[in-house]
Order: sequence, then C-alpha cells, then structure tokens
Amino acid sequence: MKSLQIAAIEHVPWLEYRHTLSDGRVCIRLRVGAGEWDEITLRYANNYGEGVPFARDQKVPMERMWRDEAAEVWQAVFAVQDPRIVYAFELRAEEVRVLHDADGTHAVPDDPSRVSGFHYAHAYPAREKPAWARGCVGYQIFPDRFRRVDVPGEEPVEPWGSRRVANEYRFGGNLRGILEAVPYLKALGVGVVYMTPIFLSDTSHRYNTFDYYQIDPLLGTTQDLCALADALHEQGMRIVLDGVFNHCGLGFAPFQDALQNGRASRYYDWFFFGEQYPCGYMTFGENWPYMPKLNMQNPECAAYFLQVGRHWLQEAHVDGWRLDVSPEVWPDFWRQFRRAVLEENPQAILIAECWDDSREWCTLGDMFDGTMHYVLSNAIWKFFAEERWSLAQFDAGINRAMMLYPQEVQNTMWSFLSSHDTERMLTRCANRVRSMRAAAFFQMTHPGVPVIYYGDELGMRGGPDPDCRRSMTWERVQTSGMLAYYKRLTHMRNSLRVLREGTWITHEVGKDGLYAYLRRTDDETALCVLNTSGARIRRTLALPGALSAQASLLDALGGKRLKVQGGTVMVSLAPGEGMVLIR
Repeated sequence: MKSLQIAAIEHVPWLEYRHTLSDGRVCIRLRVGAGEWDEITLRYANNYGEGVPFARDQKVPMERMWRDEAAEVWQAVFAVQDPRIVYAFELRAEEVRVLHDADGTHAVPDDPSRVSGFHYAHAYPAREKPAWARGCVGYQIFPDRFRRVDVPGEEPVEPWGSRRVANEYRFGGNLRGILEAVPYLKALGVGVVYMTPIFLSDTSHRYNTFDYYQIDPLLGTTQDLCALADALHEQGMRIVLDGVFNHCGLGFAPFQDALQNGRASRYYDWFFFGEQYPCGYMTFGENWPYMPKLNMQNPECAAYFLQVGRHWLQEAHVDGWRLDVSPEVWPDFWRQFRRAVLEENPQAILIAECWDDSREWCTLGDMFDGTMHYVLSNAIWKFFAEERWSLAQFDAGINRAMMLYPQEVQNTMWSFLSSHDTERMLTRCANRVRSMRAAAFFQMTHPGVPVIYYGDELGMRGGPDPDCRRSMTWERVQTSGMLAYYKRLTHMRNSLRVLREGTWITHEVGKDGLYAYLRRTDDETALCVLNTSGARIRRTLALPGALSAQASLLDALGGKRLKVQGGTVMVSLAPGEGMVLIR
C-alpha cells in the first residue's frame, strides 16, 4: 500500500492554478506529493444549471505535467460552453479514492449535494500575447559597447577594445552603429532587439536618466532611433526600450527643483526625502545617491511617466518596454502603464525585471506579459556553469520553474544565459565551450524568449558588472565557431512552432547524463535530447507515444534522419551536443 501525503494536496483557486486561455479554454491545476497518485480526474459542472451541480458533472482526466523532489503538478485543459463553473478533484491511488474540494480532502461522497466545489466565474478569455513575442529569439544590446559609427564632433571616448569598462568610461557605441548591424542581427535569427537605456545621462549604462524625452547625444538623435526602428521592422524584427521608472539621475530637472526648493517645490513628493536616508532621500539600492527613487504614488509623477511610455511608441514606433526594478515600483502604476501603452499599440509587449518568483506581476495579465526569467537562469547557471547541481537536481529546478506560470506567460518569459547585470556565461562556465554550447542548446529549446546577450554568440568573456560590458568583438565574426552554432540553433527554433510555443515535459533523466524532454503543442511533438556529460553517449532511447510509431525521425538541428525500431531510436552525442527529433 502506498504512503499518501493527504496534506500535500494543494489547489489555490487563483493565479497559475486556475486561469482561462486566450482561446477561451479553461486550465486547472492540482499540486500533490510526487509519485503518489495513479489517476486524478477533474469534475466540473455549470454553476447555474437546475438542481445539484455535481449530479450532472463532467469528468476530465488530468495529466501529470511537472515534478520536483517533493511534489508534482497535474493539469486539465478543456473547453466549456459556459466558463462559470464549479469543480473538484477526484484522486485515486490503488484502491484509495478521495475527493479534494473547497472543504478539503475527504472520502468521495455518495451524495453529489455534499460536494463543495471551487467556484470559477471568470467569463473573459485572457488577452492573447502578441504573436511576434511568443517564443521569438531576443538580442540584448548595451548600446555604448555594441557598435560605433564615428560621428564628427562627438565627445572623447575610449578606444574600442579598451579594458577600462567602469561606468564612467564611455565608448561611444551609437544608434547608427546598431543600424549598421541590422543585417547581422537578421542573419543571426533575431526577432526582437532590446536595448538598455538610451536617454540623456552621464554614465555608460544610462540607468541614471536626466531627461526621458531626449536621447543621449552620444548615442544619436530621435531620427536615428526612428531609422533603426524602421529598419528592424522592414526585416521582420521588433525593438524594445528600457524604461527606468523606479529611479532617475541627479540631473533630472524635477529632482533638481525638489532638491533646491524643498517642500516649496511642486516636485517634492515625486521623491522620498527624509532624515532616515544617509543622503537625505531614498535611492535605488541601499545608498546610491546618484539614482534618487521616484514616487509613483504621486499622481503628477505617475502621469509624467505614463506619457513617457506613450511618447516613444508614438514618436519612434517602438514595440514595447522592459521595465527596470519593477517590483519596487507602486504596482498600480504598472496597471496604468499597461493600459496607456496598449492604447497606443495593442501589439506592444511589457517585460518586467524581476529576479524572483514573478507570479504577482505577470500571471493576472494586468501588469506585465512576462519577466526576465531569473528563476530559470539560476537553474541553468548552477548546473551547466557552476556544476553545483546534479542532472536530477537541475531537472527538478526546471520543473519547479514550469510550475510557476500559465503556458501563455511561459511563452513570453525572457530567458538568458548572461546580461548586463551578470557574469558572462562562458566565463561563468570557466571557459568550458562544451558547457556553454549545452546551455545554449537548452535555452534555445526551452519555452519563452531566449535572449542572447550581445557577444555571447561570439564567445565573449567577462566577469561581473561592469566587466560583462566590454566592447563587442566584431573582429571574431568571420571565424567564430560559436556564432555558426548559434545560427543553427536560432534558425531551427524559428522554423519550429513547437519550440516557440509548446509546453515542456521531462522525458528521461539518464544516469549517464543523457537528458531528454518533450516540447508539445496540440498537434506537434518534438523530443529534445542533450548530452550533459563529459563523454560521448551512444545508446538506444525509448520514444514517447507520439513519436514511437514513426518509421524514422528527423534531427532538426543536425539534418539527419534516424531509424525507429521497436519504439526506440539510437542516439550518439558528443559532450555538450544535442538533437531535436521531429516527425
């Protein structure tokens, strides 16, 4: 007889546990102890029909989806004529049958009137995420260090390739340089370009903004930004700006007014002044005086930044915003900001910078479409780079990440191996190229938007901020084996909808280091296989039902066909090498 943890059964009628998809179908999830239940059935009924709802209920088999060391999540996705339903869960383990409803977990009652269902009355489908933003390939640019086209009369800048990379050193990368690189980005398979801040500032990172309506002259002009946006759009790419609305720079005119005039300033309450702060006002971080914190609870301050959000969509036709330090901003501002941006462009995207569990910010759909997926990145770093986790621990971590969000949110989460805030991936991997390649394969075959940090595709190195912000090594483009590998990955991803929008399920966690996982939509299945060990793996791999009946399968990355025999296929992979098997 199995040992069952009744207390581990969990359903919260909210957030990722219960939501409506953009096509109107309902998704309901249940969390239980790992490996305990043989079968779980969702029972639901119309809440407004005559008589006892559960006397005429419908039954939907639930599917085991994600699992870590302690728990697993089961899911049912189904269409209903009227989404105002009541529902409960019936669980079976061998001869044990229990019901989980709003009253807890108990024996299945014979009388249907004693079932106290969870109520779901949300009759509105979720807003569909923009098609261009679901699973496309992203590219992050730190403008000062990406590419420079010399402009007469510009201020003195560092020589390209200089190792003086601290924030006060400016290299002069500019918008015309990025414009010149559009063909490179297109060839790389990029779908959306994200630039860190471009507005007037006195640092290379520009997160201390002086004027939100003026592009830093060292970068170029509004006309340059318009030309860049137009060129990207012509090539089927999008552009996202970095919105720094948690704090500003010392040169921001309202802050200077408030600093000089104190409480007499109309801008005084745009900030947080007080003797409890070491420099007399709250700042970004613990005590960084050059970045005063903004108060978005102040209606005039909020209105100013709502207009900033609108302005650049109107002026330059950009396609969205990545919002800096989003969890520290007054949440209702983000709701207002979302409405303002979508009024200007219903196909715009809003991505939050959040380093932790982000369900609060993106699951309800009233603030962000997704976040920078640091939960996923941390799992990737611990396994591929730092080698702190075993493959089993990594798989559990990835499954936990999958448990967090609805699938439609997963499709617009930004995943990354490196960023302007982190050590570069190859350096984090102690320069092990095979580990970097394996991590890139995983990133490009996982749900979400895989964002390449400029130069990672060339094998650039760099330690923690600011060393991760070195100037782009354009001289490597013609000879880089890493670049050729990235192009294969991105072109494969762009050609397969299942990799861009499918769900993710573990298939095998091999003791030999072979890692296999499924990507699946309603009508497509792909099996991703990765050698995470330091030695070649050659052996048979059992196939899932959707693929096992085929005579042969195509490796979408390598371009070769593999023969299927008895529901298995022979795989041979070098260390760090992967394949994606499709029909």
